[in-house]
Amino acid sequence: MDLKDMILVTENDRGTETNMLMALDDYKSFIAIDDMSELAENLLQLGRTLGEADNFTEYYRAANVTVSARFCLDDIQLGHFLQGFYNDSKEFRFDKEASSSECVAKLKEIGMTDKGWVDDFNLHYESVDRLFERGQTFHNFNDHDYMVIEALSPRNLVVMDMKSGSLTIALGATEYKRYPKDGKPTKDNTTIGVSWEHGIYLGSTLSTTNFKAYKREYGTPEKIEDIYDYRAKLKQKFYFYQDMSKDDDVPKKLQNDFLHQMYEDFGTIEEDCFYDRLEDGKYDEGFKERQVKEEKCR
Repeated sequence: MDLKDMILVTENDRGTETNMLMALDDYKSFIAIDDMSELAENLLQLGRTLGEADNFTEYYRAANVTVSARFCLDDIQLGHFLQGFYNDSKEFRFDKEASSSECVAKLKEIGMTDKGWVDDFNLHYESVDRLFERGQTFHNFNDHDYMVIEALSPRNLVVMDMKSGSLTIALGATEYKRYPKDGKPTKDNTTIGVSWEHGIYLGSTLSTTNFKAYKREYGTPEKIEDIYDYRAKLKQKFYFYQDMSKDDDVPKKLQNDFLHQMYEDFGTIEEDCFYDRLEDGKYDEGFKERQVKEEKCR
């Protein structure tokens, strides 16, 4: 069974809420609509929840009895549903007996309890080789999405929480495949995420974050062969700041911080002006400073 075929169902009987997981045939039997046109309308509304974040369709099964339902979006939403995120009251229960057997089996397959929590004791984590680069996004196992702001080294990253905008140095970042210990990894039972050994919280103000200091402390030196290689790195950095300042998935405050940091580093936020300065060698002093430091370290 695919998670997206699972239906999240809540029955509200005079304020008492019961959560269930159902396959489509069991759901149709549960709502028990005899009129075919009414059933078709209900299923049409249910189908419209596919791909939507939080929309539920509602059906009044009897006086004071409401059934809310939607197709499951992913394992994160499934966990939230079982934890009661979509219930009006904290006094709710999960009815395992009324749930479809294949849905209950699916919970076991992905290592999730009927309380919505992942049981790590029954899961295997397999590390995956991944090259982290600036601008990449990834998901971790705590239901958060992150963007790589700076790769200090292959496994030490400065990352931004895509929802809150907070910045963290992720030390020892590794991507894993997670699947049940007693089973083989499949498309349906495998979750891919990134975790790190230690995190250093930096706050959410980009302009006060000293990336050079963090690079010295936690990073590996970049290999820059000549002035042209150095200028190419500056172009990458400029366009990264530009893209982030226009990305609607980035919190507005961070968009403004990227613009501010662009101006701090390059003295302009205009692309034409940046290129003129680059070609005129206005930024080459940074390359000369690198050469002096490298000579001192030899």
